[in-house]
Amino acid sequence: MSLMRFFAGSVVFLTLAVVASAAPQPMEQIAMKIRGNQPVSPLYSLQAPIQILAEFGIASWYDCPTRPEPIVHQRLRIKDKIYHIAHKTLPFGTLVKVINPANGRKIFCRVIDRGPFISGRIIDLDAFGAKALGINGISRIAIKIFRLSPDQFAMKR
Repeated sequence: MSLMRFFAGSVVFLTLAVVASAAPQPMEQIAMKIRGNQPVSPLYSLQAPIQILAEFGIASWYDCPTRPEPIVHQRLRIKDKIYHIAHKTLPFGTLVKVINPANGRKIFCRVIDRGPFISGRIIDLDAFGAKALGINGISRIAIKIFRLSPDQFAMKR
C-alpha cells in the first residue's frame, strides 16, 4: 500500500512540475539561464514597449471555421497570412510566431480561442496553420510571443 502511495505521489509531483514549467517565460529569463550572470541585451527588457516571451512544447491542430487573415503591403512587397490559434492563458489578439524546428517553417498567428484542453499541449493551430507548418497531428514546436500593452496596441493601430 505504501508503494502505491509513493507512486501516486510521484505522479502528482511530476504533473505539477511540468505544468508549472509550461508557462511562457520572458526572454531575459531564458537568456540568464543560458548566459549565467552576464548582462542581458536591452532588447529583451521588460520596459520595452513590446514584451517578447518564449514557450516550447507540443502543438496540435483543430478544425477552426475561420480563414487566415491576408497581409498585403504593395510598397514593401510583403504578402503573408496571419493564422489563428488557441492558447490557454494568452490574451485574445496576442501575436505569436510559431516555429516548427523539424523543418524550419515559421508562421505568424493570433490568439482567438481558449485551449488546448489536453494536458501537455501548449497551443492548438487551425487546420491552415498546421498545413503551413507541415504538422499532421501533433508536433514539437517553439513559440515566440509578442505582447503589447493595451496603450501600445492602440498606438500601433
